[in-house]
Amino acid sequence: MTYLFINLGNFHPVLVHMPIGILMFAFILEIYQRIKPKENLTTSIKLALGVGVLSALFSIGTGLLLEENGAYDEDLLFRHKWMAIALTVFSIIIFFAKDAKQQLLQKLYFPLFVAVNIMLVLAGHWGGSMTHGTDFLTKENTAKKKGIDNIEEAIVYHDIVQPILDTKCVSCHNPEKAEGNLLLTSQNEIMAGGDTGNPLDSVAGFGKSLLVHRIELPAEDEAHMPPTGKVQLTPNEIALLNWWMENKNCFECKTADLDRSKTIEGYLKDLEEDTSTRGVLAKTLEPAPEDWLNNLRNAGISIAPLAEGSPLYSVYLGNNKKLEQGLFRALKAYGENIVELNLANSNFSDTLVSVLSSFENLTKLQLQNTAITDAGIEDVIELEKLETLNLYGTAITDTALEGLKNLPNLSDLYLWQTDITEEGMNAYLVSNPNTTIHTIDMDMFGATELLPPTILADNFFIKDEMQVQITYPFDDTAIYYTLDGSEPDTTSIRYTEPITISKTMNLKAVTAKEGWGISETALASFKKSTVDYASVRLNKPPSEKYTGAGGATLGDLQRGSANFVDGKWLGYEGTHFNATFELDQVQEISSVSVGALSAPPSWIFFPTGFTISVSQDGKHFTQLHKENMGEPAPDSSIQLKFFDAQFAKTTAKYVRVEVKSVLKNPDWHQNPGGNSWLFVDEVVIN
Repeated sequence: MTYLFINLGNFHPVLVHMPIGILMFAFILEIYQRIKPKENLTTSIKLALGVGVLSALFSIGTGLLLEENGAYDEDLLFRHKWMAIALTVFSIIIFFAKDAKQQLLQKLYFPLFVAVNIMLVLAGHWGGSMTHGTDFLTKENTAKKKGIDNIEEAIVYHDIVQPILDTKCVSCHNPEKAEGNLLLTSQNEIMAGGDTGNPLDSVAGFGKSLLVHRIELPAEDEAHMPPTGKVQLTPNEIALLNWWMENKNCFECKTADLDRSKTIEGYLKDLEEDTSTRGVLAKTLEPAPEDWLNNLRNAGISIAPLAEGSPLYSVYLGNNKKLEQGLFRALKAYGENIVELNLANSNFSDTLVSVLSSFENLTKLQLQNTAITDAGIEDVIELEKLETLNLYGTAITDTALEGLKNLPNLSDLYLWQTDITEEGMNAYLVSNPNTTIHTIDMDMFGATELLPPTILADNFFIKDEMQVQITYPFDDTAIYYTLDGSEPDTTSIRYTEPITISKTMNLKAVTAKEGWGISETALASFKKSTVDYASVRLNKPPSEKYTGAGGATLGDLQRGSANFVDGKWLGYEGTHFNATFELDQVQEISSVSVGALSAPPSWIFFPTGFTISVSQDGKHFTQLHKENMGEPAPDSSIQLKFFDAQFAKTTAKYVRVEVKSVLKNPDWHQNPGGNSWLFVDEVVIN
């Protein structure tokens, strides 16, 4: 019976809002009738008062049951309870006084009605104070967290841990409402513990503190904290709490005093106040509309936010030999949001440089290997927020440096293979000591390390054949490559001229130079595509966030990038992929390849299997191939990969491809059990 009472008491927060709304509505009707006496609203007012009284009685009953758990401030509880009882009594009186004959009741009716509404406000205020704290109405809005000026000097408990507890835990563990008699508002209160002991003590067999154990319990578990319906802790916040407790929950330690992994380092960096130009811009600008972004992508312009949800964008137009004024006009509408612009190896020149005025907030500009000259630099120096400028391989001279002296925020300047003299560089550095000039001698190589070469191709899908180039900035460095997937070295084929590719293969290349060793491997995967589609039907729609160009995304022969918000992916959250491909004609097929992305830090995983079925009429399908690849292994790297299914030749008009998602983040993930993502960009049938 006690269990039933406690559960009925839990309905109090739901029922308590009914008398507030109903009695106030009755008062509004009363005011309306007094303004317009001819309106006969007596019956309606009486009905509203009656329902209000009944709901008030139910609220009081459940409130008295809820009181038994003893988790509330006694003074606030006393005020809230007796004010609620008083307003209920007054409500009963005005219910009978509404159409009473006695003059005393008639005189008391309206003043008591006013008093009831005042009591409703007071009772509601004190009830809210028990739940949310006495300063809930007046405290500063914390939706926008203030960053930490210097994360290394931050006191871990005071600056990192307690703000997390204040935001996510203190609403239930404060002096006015202490669930389990546990307070989490200060060091002394935390150490005092509650009914279940000190929340920082380890749980036997769990290896973590009681606090984190309760936080990491499944949401449906009654002991999970915070309870369902409250804002939950993020994976970053949980990791930071764990990190603090693993370091013996030191209350006085600074961040610099504690060891941490690269992952924790990243989480800590996110807490630091970003006072950079980008940080300021990110707070003042709104994200560009999705329609505008999609139109740019459909026009062949690669644009992506610097981070998911960021209003700042990076635009890549490198290697484009057809740049013109109209293309930049398409970017102008939200030019203030563009902070990175890559024009490397393009036809950008002095005749186009005036377009840069549309991008007043550029902080990074790449002009390497373009036809920009000293004349064009005059427009570049108008970009006052510029921090990084790459002029490698251009025809600029010392004259350009004179103009660049006026860029106040320039921190990195790349001048490989230009006509800048050493004297010009030295003179520039005298007046701009905070700028680092990067040249081959200083920055191109590590002690014995070369950079990998760049593989250039018009596309990575082949219809017939294509020419592929491999480039490197310096002629005295050799390039070696393989076409069979093996790792290249100095015994492999030496690159001397463009390579003709006519079939599916992996091209791998390295650079080598005497005295410098061999670089890391550059990889480009080429996929033969011989079958065209008449149509693609998505049997399961993707998430609204990642719709790409719909079914056309799967056959446009354009690979998505590691930046999964580039508009070239179909994203599926917590569900499998299923699509039907209608071929342009009945023909023989023998393989299907599915392009996918793995980015575990963003909850994106490679597929766990796929099924291929074929049909002649699009209605009756026969399963042709099924493959299970198992759960993903622990890995945090970002990878793009094709999954190939080979089978005996068969004739088909329709091909159904089902790709299995892992559905939930695996146990080794930072947020195990959360809905995972499956990203698909291309399906190639041969």
